Order: sequence, then structure tokens, then C-alpha cells
Amino acid sequence: MATTDSDTTTTDDTVLSMENVTAGYGNTTVLHDVNVAIEDGQIACLIGPNGSGKSTLMKSIYGFADVKAGSVHFRGQEITGRSPQANLKNGISYVLQDASVFPNTSVHENTLMGGYVFEDDEKAAQRAEVLYDEFPILGDIRQQDAGTLSGGQRRLLELARALMVDPDVMLLDEPSIGLEPRFIDDVFERIEQLNDLGTTILLVEQNAEKGLSVADRGFVLASGEIKFTGTGTELLNDEQVGRLYLGG
Repeated sequence: MATTDSDTTTTDDTVLSMENVTAGYGNTTVLHDVNVAIEDGQIACLIGPNGSGKSTLMKSIYGFADVKAGSVHFRGQEITGRSPQANLKNGISYVLQDASVFPNTSVHENTLMGGYVFEDDEKAAQRAEVLYDEFPILGDIRQQDAGTLSGGQRRLLELARALMVDPDVMLLDEPSIGLEPRFIDDVFERIEQLNDLGTTILLVEQNAEKGLSVADRGFVLASGEIKFTGTGTELLNDEQVGRLYLGG
């Protein structure tokens, strides 16, 4: 059965958590007293209506939004307000909702940009080759300008670039947005494969049923507050969640 925010607690296996976080931008507050706990190795999915604060929650974790109260922790260490570059070095990567490839540079150059925190160019090049083995379609078109790729190919490139640092946790903001159905299945298959290899994933997903169907943990955000939590299956089967947020 889905529960309310008050039942969200951390454990020894918690890898990423937000505790009583109020956050926003400047004088604008978007999130109100939010609690989230994600365990190591989980896929967690955040759903909710447009404007509910889903992207702001991700940005509060990563250092793009202002945390006005509360705290964010990664593997037991407080990271509240830490810069995106520091979070990347620390093992958290972030794939933005908006298209973020550099269209006038090659697939290979885009991939290497994911390793900009490396001090060794050879290390970055070696890591890129590993990723081309995992994403053979990108290896085949590595010299092609990223601006010529299809929407699905661009999303795979963004995923590969985020994997350059071999992150412990990956934040994915609307990975299926703007994609044709056949590419959505490909992207979610890839997400599950990454999780099977040990990457903990927090995703925001407009396709709520698709996102919850692969999620170990789910959160429903509305008006800047967590309204329900539970396993993905519990939220999919909850009548109130279905009526209010899944169109059931």
C-alpha cells in the first residue's frame, strides 16, 4: 500500500536522501519539507503533474537549485549546496530534461565531455572506448556530428556521456520526453541494464506507468510536496494514486 511522506526513513543501505528539504530559486520556493530516501542499487521514479517541482527536486540534489532548509546526503555525507562539478567527481551524474548534446561537435567529442573532470586525457579516451562497447550504435557513428542524430540516438549519447565517470548514482530527468515509442523502449531497456550493473538511478518520468513499472521505489510529488511513496508496484496499484495521477 502506498504511504505518505512521513513514512520515508533512511537505513544503512540508503545511498541518497533528502531530509526536510525546502528549496527553489532566489525568492521563489518550489519544494516544501521534502523527504526522499533511495537505497543502494534501486531504481527510484518520481512522478507528478507538470509544475509540481520534479526537476527542482533533482536540481536541489545536484546543486542547481537553492536549498533553503533541510539537507541532502550521499552515502552518509552531507552534500547540501555542493557544486555540480563536485557532485560529478563524487560519483553522481545528471542527464538533463532538455537536449544537452553539442550539435556541431562529433559524437566522440560529446562523449569525452562527460569526462572533463578527469585530469588524464588518455583515461577519458579509454573510458569512451568501454562505453562504445556498451553502446555500439554510438561507436559506429562516433565521427558523426551530434546534431544529425535522431532523438533516440541523442538520448543514448547523453546517457553514455553521463556514464563517463562510472557514477554510483545517475539522475535522469524525463528520459523518454520527445521520443518515439520504439526509442522509449530502448531507453528504458538501457536504464534497467545500467541498474543491473550496479548503478543506482533516480528518474523523473512523464510516462508515469512506464517509469513506475521499472521502479523499486516510487514517489508522487504535487505542489512541491511528496504526497505518496511506495514500491513502483504499490503506486501503480493504488486506487487513489491511479485516480489522481495516472488517469485511472
